Amino acid sequence: MPDFPTRPDLLTREWLTQILKSADQLAGNQEVQTFSVQPIGVGVGHMGRVVRTELDYGGGCSAAPSSLVIKFSHEVQANRAVGMGLRLYDREVTFFNQIAGSLAVPRPACYFAAYVDETGDCAIVLEDMRRFRNGDELVGVSFDEAKQVIDALTPLHAAYWENTGQEFLRDAMRVESNWNEAYSTIVEGTWENCVEQFGYCFPPEVEKSLEKYVGGLRRLHLVMGDRAQTLVHGDPRMDNVMFNDGDEGPPLVLLDWQTLMITNPLHDLAYILSMSATTEARRSMEDDLVRYYHSKLTELGVKGYSVEQCYDDYDLALLYMMSIAMVMGGGFDPANERGKLLAEEVLRRACVCVTDRGLLERIPES
Repeated sequence: MPDFPTRPDLLTREWLTQILKSADQLAGNQEVQTFSVQPIGVGVGHMGRVVRTELDYGGGCSAAPSSLVIKFSHEVQANRAVGMGLRLYDREVTFFNQIAGSLAVPRPACYFAAYVDETGDCAIVLEDMRRFRNGDELVGVSFDEAKQVIDALTPLHAAYWENTGQEFLRDAMRVESNWNEAYSTIVEGTWENCVEQFGYCFPPEVEKSLEKYVGGLRRLHLVMGDRAQTLVHGDPRMDNVMFNDGDEGPPLVLLDWQTLMITNPLHDLAYILSMSATTEARRSMEDDLVRYYHSKLTELGVKGYSVEQCYDDYDLALLYMMSIAMVMGGGFDPANERGKLLAEEVLRRACVCVTDRGLLERIPES
């Protein structure tokens, strides 16, 4: 049995006290007296459960966290099996336990993270960032916000640039190998449903190319893996970014490290600009932001990587991003109105990226 609570109802004040003391958040004679639990994002999380835990120490403990965010594996076995198959739970635990501490990447403080491979049980206890402002995918990212996200991501990219052979990354998702079959199968199983529900979001030239695109996706993974490789966040959409509008602390934090993977370094920037920026905003700022991203890599010591190669990797990643938008549309929950609006907007943005930059001709043959 795991030596940590695997469900919200198994939390105890003794365990919460223990982990906070281990993380130097409580002095020796301080302890959690009472706590309450509220779910976060009901109807949103498909692979796990997230709760906010309000803490009371009985007074005299003003420096300790007043609340925590705790992530658990999904209680429904089918959902959990998908999370285990895609290694979502253990990737996030690996990030917090073995990667985060060595990088200047803004993220919530982690007080505990553990995963059991045999059962998929997981618990990650995080700093509650509710004083920060959530990004909004529908509103889109501004130029200044996009630069802040680039500033946050490039230390990760530079640190692992062509340097992904560490033992703790042995089982990491790699775009050209163990991610290829798993993800391509997901796209093959969802793209027709996406077209059925959201066909009106596809430009005619894109819709005509979709069967070829899906058929060439495995080859596209291989091409992505034939570029410089590094560790990327994998899902830096605005819903996973929280901005700091105050005077203290980092300008933002990045959430949800479950999709950490090794791939073309422009994956993250292409994700932001193809889906988290409105089409008008993306057109006005993408050249400046690609060049800004390249300049940040150079500042952080990446050598032998030209601006021209950076643009080419960006275009390739944009072509790949369209499949992520299709998966979002294919897995859309009809009962979720925001989900519908988001699927529509993301599909339109991602498809227009492909047509704007003439990328349909780069679809690989199957």
